[in-house]
Amino acid sequence: MIKKLLLVGWLFAAFPAAAQLELGVKFSPLINYNRMNSGSDTLAISSNGAALRFSLGLLADYGFQDNYFFSTGLLYVTKQVRAKSENSSEGTIREETYNLQYLQIPITLKLLTNEVALDKKIYVQLGGNLDLNIDEKAEASSNILVEDFRLLDFSLLLGVGMEMKLGVSTSFFAGVSYTRGLVNVVAAQAPLDGDLEINNDYFGIDLGIKF
Repeated sequence: MIKKLLLVGWLFAAFPAAAQLELGVKFSPLINYNRMNSGSDTLAISSNGAALRFSLGLLADYGFQDNYFFSTGLLYVTKQVRAKSENSSEGTIREETYNLQYLQIPITLKLLTNEVALDKKIYVQLGGNLDLNIDEKAEASSNILVEDFRLLDFSLLLGVGMEMKLGVSTSFFAGVSYTRGLVNVVAAQAPLDGDLEINNDYFGIDLGIKF
């Protein structure tokens, strides 16, 4: 029993020494758009175009093999819901915009190739994002479609890009990513004759430095 405990303790002590932890900062301009579905017979509700948003924050890549990393962090992310509703019987069209702010925790796996050129590697990132709603605001007091948004959002993430070594422990990365929302962000809606579903998707240009 003592030998087994010593072996387990040695493994726990040896793993952090073998693992590689990289910390950094990340900034991403985002093109945010919505997927909408409504069961209403009186209102035709659809997305009202895309919006330019952004995310910014800290990241942490924890390497458990030379080219395999668990990638997480804490990001501040802005999103927007832009809806257009048309009442066919009245012939009226309404446009509504809601601004949302989240704290995001990525839960992803990052895979890197061997060097494709001097100090350059291609990466692929797969996983999900857990988002905590910290603020929501309608752009106009006349907005009526959504009364409240959900506290949590979850999305799938797919990214690809390149990492470039700038020094012994510093690297720069640039890439593109697609995030697809899986949760209906509407918690409470106006009294319609059908449920309103809204999902937030976005494309991002990811830029960052790791130390």
